Amino acid sequence: VPLVYTRHLSRFLSLWLLLLPLSMYETFASAAVASCRSGAPWWCPAGAALIPATMLLSLFLFGIEQLSLQLEEPFSILPMQTFCDNIRTSN
Repeated sequence: VPLVYTRHLSRFLSLWLLLLPLSMYETFASAAVASCRSGAPWWCPAGAALIPATMLLSLFLFGIEQLSLQLEEPFSILPMQTFCDNIRTSN
């Protein structure tokens, strides 16, 4: 897999997760307690629940992205040159 593809995916995921709280705020604000007005600042209960939710989602998505990198190139973590040298010298 080309390095450009991997970098593009990582940058796009970072940008998407950075902008995600802006799109989720209305959902969290409507589910907040009645004392929280619609235009309340970020310390409103809606904002307080939005931060951990975004962090948890970011953890999962960056973890999946890291797993995909390992699955694309599984031999990058194995010492293949050492294996090949051992096979060559044993013959």
